[in-house]
Amino acid sequence: MTHLEQSAATRTLTIVLPEADWRALRAAEPDAIGWLQERIRERLAGSTAPEARGYSAPSTADSDSWANDEY
Repeated sequence: MTHLEQSAATRTLTIVLPEADWRALRAAEPDAIGWLQERIRERLAGSTAPEARGYSAPSTADSDSWANDEY
């Protein structure tokens, strides 16, 4: 994979919400997907090292199965 191909790669996220929660989110944020994307961009723009945010890395077994996925 070339550098260009890597920079153009995307991910799809699936969030499971009860219907009532989805409706409440849409009532508060009619463009709920856009709102979520903006929150992610804000977090990334102001991010520091994961350890500084209180994030601890998963165990090696978890790390192997999730962090290095290729799909």
